[in-house]
Amino acid sequence: MPTRPAKAKDTDLALLEERIRIRLVGGTPGKSSLVDAKRGEAGDAWLAMLEYEQAIGAAKSQLEAEARAAKQAAMRETLKEQMAERERQAEEERRRAEEYWKQEQEAIRKAEEEAEAKRKLQQEIMIRLKHDRQQQMDERIKRREAALARKRAEESVDASRTAYETAEELKIEEEQRTAAKIALREFLLQNEGNKAIREEAKKRQWEEDALFQKKWEEKLNKQEADRLEQLEKVKRQQAKLQAMADAQGENRRRWLETPLVNKYYKEREDARAAEEERRVAHQRDVAKKITVDLELQLREREEAKERLKKEEEAYAASVAAKVAEAEEEERARKAAIAAKKAAFKESIEQQMRLKAARRQAERQPMTETERQINKKLLGNVETWHSTGRIPLPELRKSTASSLSK
Repeated sequence: MPTRPAKAKDTDLALLEERIRIRLVGGTPGKSSLVDAKRGEAGDAWLAMLEYEQAIGAAKSQLEAEARAAKQAAMRETLKEQMAERERQAEEERRRAEEYWKQEQEAIRKAEEEAEAKRKLQQEIMIRLKHDRQQQMDERIKRREAALARKRAEESVDASRTAYETAEELKIEEEQRTAAKIALREFLLQNEGNKAIREEAKKRQWEEDALFQKKWEEKLNKQEADRLEQLEKVKRQQAKLQAMADAQGENRRRWLETPLVNKYYKEREDARAAEEERRVAHQRDVAKKITVDLELQLREREEAKERLKKEEEAYAASVAAKVAEAEEEERARKAAIAAKKAAFKESIEQQMRLKAARRQAERQPMTETERQINKKLLGNVETWHSTGRIPLPELRKSTASSLSK
């Protein structure tokens, strides 16, 4: 703060006044000015008030400059913090977008792995079903061949059983005939006396023997014919089975080609084809949904980037506008200060001209009335002279009024 000694000589005050005039209006001191200063009374109140106002202005300018510098530094720090926060938010947004993209890629990879696993499982199921179908066909053929073999065996057993039963019947008849002969012989032996009866009995015996022989030959002939017929039947069946076996060698499914079997086989194949189509359609839908979701996510991410870019541009434009506004305010403030200084300079010059004219005309110091009007200001001047310090309330009031403008 400006200070001055508690007391000053008249010559020092005159010299100080002259220096102030020279600094404000320019020029060099003249002899008349020095003479006028010598003529001034000691402790000129007007000069003291002028010097006091000048000291207040200088101190006020310094405080305003310090306040402006502090305000600008605070604004720069605030803008720096805001830019840093925006950069941190942008980095966080980029990090979240990258993390989201990685999660989506992992989900797509898992979906592809699951689809591949399902495809392999479906392929294994199809191979197993094909193997099972082939095994079932082989088992059916084996059962068919076994049934035919059993049938041939049964037919052969029937033929053997027929021949055996025929032989048994013949044996029983032979035993009965032999028993009848023995009985007749015993009867004849008991009746030897009756030769005619014996002859008649012998004749009848011959007839019976001839009839039995005839019947026996007819039965044997019939048995042989049946055996030959059965043999031919077995041969025909064997030839038929052989032809079927040969046909099966060429086409193992020919014996299965019936309308009912074809119907069941077609229904099963159609159902399997429909199931395969549904599976492929489902996988296609899943892949399409994943693609659509991915495109949507990419579009949203691009929109978010574009939105963030626009927000950053808008924020940068806002900061630039604030900076430009602050610069414009600073220029206006400087212009106002320059105008204020010019006005103050003009006022001082006017006061000095008036005071010089008044001194020239009256050659009198400040009147009592003027002292009463400027009592408070003169008290502040006295305090400044005695302490060398400007009263703080006065300086604060002046500085606050200037800053508020």
